[in-house]
Amino acid sequence: MFAPDRLQDFQLFSTAHLVFICVMFFTILLIFMFRKELRRNKSTKQAIRWGFLAILILSEGSYQLWSLAHGIWNPRWHLPLQLCSISAFAIIYLLLKPSEERFQVVYFMALIPPFLAVLTPDLLYGNPHYRFFQFFIHHITLLAAVFFYLIVEKYRPKRFAILKAALFINLLALPISYLNKKIGANYMFLEGPPVTSTPLSWFGEGLWYIVNLEIVMIVTFTLTYLPFVLAKRQRKTFI
Repeated sequence: MFAPDRLQDFQLFSTAHLVFICVMFFTILLIFMFRKELRRNKSTKQAIRWGFLAILILSEGSYQLWSLAHGIWNPRWHLPLQLCSISAFAIIYLLLKPSEERFQVVYFMALIPPFLAVLTPDLLYGNPHYRFFQFFIHHITLLAAVFFYLIVEKYRPKRFAILKAALFINLLALPISYLNKKIGANYMFLEGPPVTSTPLSWFGEGLWYIVNLEIVMIVTFTLTYLPFVLAKRQRKTFI
């Protein structure tokens, strides 16, 4: 299960894949169901925070060590510069220093991308390979952390949060795109869609690909912010 040349047979919506999709939804449901108990129990909240932190650090660290140990580490593939890896570092910082201000960017970065990654993974390895489990545990933990702060801590995206998140991602994209061109990488999928079939495959090529990325980013951020706008107008809380 640790060999880099074995089990490269991931199948979209296979039984193992569907199990992890169910785990993702079940984890979010558990956070919602026990939100009141978690709000009252500070020690449990702390334990969950440290648990998320440990999983994310072990996940990213073990992936780097696995790549190095098998002699397959390559700066074109293994630098932690994909959006979900960047989101992991942002969430680690949020877990260490919780703040609603920091949540403004994390909410948009670590909600939809990990969700789509679980549904349509850019993944070669199938069950029961190490990379298969590491990938899904990593991305589900990102989502769980976002929903923990959203549901339990009642953190909310505020006015101009979309602009902040979009600006932050675009500022990150500039040096990463430069690096991509220098080393022949495709971090953040700025140079084109991944090899495996994902929604990015529909975005076209060249300049149109980048334009479509920007449009989809803004539309997605707007849609994920919309429920809070509607709830505020109706003076209601939906969580």
